[in-house]
Amino acid sequence: MQPRFHQSILKYCALSLIVVPLLLQGCSPTTSIPDTDGSAATQGNASVEQANAFFNQGKKREAAQTYYAAAARYPTPQRERIILQAAEIAASIGDAQLTNSYLAQIPASALDGENRARQAYVKALLALQQNNPDLALRTLPTNLDNISPALREKVKHIQQRAQAGGKGSAAVQSVQRAMVPSSVNHVAALLPQSGALGSVGQEIYRGIETARNSIASDTSVKLYDVNAGGAVAQYQKAVAEGADVVVGPLDKESLAQLLAQPQILSKPLLSLNYLTNSRNIPGALYQFGLLPEDEARQVAETTAAQGLRTAIVMAPASSWGNRIAGAFRSAYQAKGGQVVNIQQYPDAASNAYIQNVQNALTATQGRASMVFLAASPSQARLMRPLLAAQAPSLPIYATSHIFSGRTDPGKDADLDGIRYTEIPWVIESLQNGSLNNSTFPRMFALGMDALLIAKNLPSIGGNPNAQVNGKTGNIRVAGNRQIQRTLLFATFVNGVPQALGQ
Repeated sequence: MQPRFHQSILKYCALSLIVVPLLLQGCSPTTSIPDTDGSAATQGNASVEQANAFFNQGKKREAAQTYYAAAARYPTPQRERIILQAAEIAASIGDAQLTNSYLAQIPASALDGENRARQAYVKALLALQQNNPDLALRTLPTNLDNISPALREKVKHIQQRAQAGGKGSAAVQSVQRAMVPSSVNHVAALLPQSGALGSVGQEIYRGIETARNSIASDTSVKLYDVNAGGAVAQYQKAVAEGADVVVGPLDKESLAQLLAQPQILSKPLLSLNYLTNSRNIPGALYQFGLLPEDEARQVAETTAAQGLRTAIVMAPASSWGNRIAGAFRSAYQAKGGQVVNIQQYPDAASNAYIQNVQNALTATQGRASMVFLAASPSQARLMRPLLAAQAPSLPIYATSHIFSGRTDPGKDADLDGIRYTEIPWVIESLQNGSLNNSTFPRMFALGMDALLIAKNLPSIGGNPNAQVNGKTGNIRVAGNRQIQRTLLFATFVNGVPQALGQ
């Protein structure tokens, strides 16, 4: 009778999930689980029936918490199925902290086909509730043949919503015809010179000036402080003073101010940040930045082409980690690769790291041919030795985010052997011994390439097949006028990055 009882509970849970509304707004989680009569339910007395009652009363957060507490009373895989129900409800109200805390309690080894697909669906639902339809589309399960009809319908519903609001939707997105200058003799730099981004803006401008002196001595460059009068006024002033191209702004708020008045954009604007969910891209706008997703896609495409077709993905439990893991997974699968396990680890240094590594390796049972590690320098220094100790023959790939940009062989020796994407400027500066002279070397290179792109817009602005060799990578302008980069690959030897043969 016991298995049949568990099956009945699960069917009841599944039916209740079908009616979860997908457009609720979240608030901060509570720490107790209210009972139906107002008292607190503990892990010992919470039940699925009680959670169903909360749900039917419209008490979504209490329902999620009670499902989670009740799950402890059941064995695998029923336990994981009920936790996923709690996570789905938390995702539906947009509570990322609560959702991720539930998902973190599910070991990858306990996920069967249906529950694995449901986990991906929950992550996609959360991404959509956080206004990231592109991530939602990348996260959804791709094989719907062997999942229940109810879950299949939910996946299709999220897919339709994401496509209706995502950047990839031709139905809602309009990319105006490119504004391509006939020549570029005057460039304006719209950058902050004070405040939180002041030091970064100054470093970018130093890069712009360096590039002008080396590759564009016939071009004048003038700085306009975005904090002095605002982005709109400074853009208009730059154009009035003869700018052929305006580089900047750096922050999303200033970019939003300019795009709120697209009619004023009479000269090309090379922003140093990216739009989020724009439905109308003005013809004047080109978008450039050090986008981590570009690097993740390059790792995916390169490793798949090398025959490494089964990957473990390890990423921090954060929005950045979700973005970079999703970009890798999407590109990897498009090239015929299979992500056999995605393991999230705490965003802050934690004793759980060793267990995260063990879970990832155990779940894949030797099927993985590589690890893609999304990590900061401090995270990578902890993760790589753990991976090397437990799977010494498994190659580890990462992005440039594992290297701080300043040499520290004592600490970075723990990164030896990782293969990662790196910009040419960092490798050049390492070779000539000047890397540590710059506070933000990658921002300096961004400034150099901003002028390179601006100067070459007449030839590359309307031609997605044209490329220029920059300091942040080989550069081309995509069809939506986002600047795409192809980087070098490097590795660490005795704690110091060295370029790998391409």
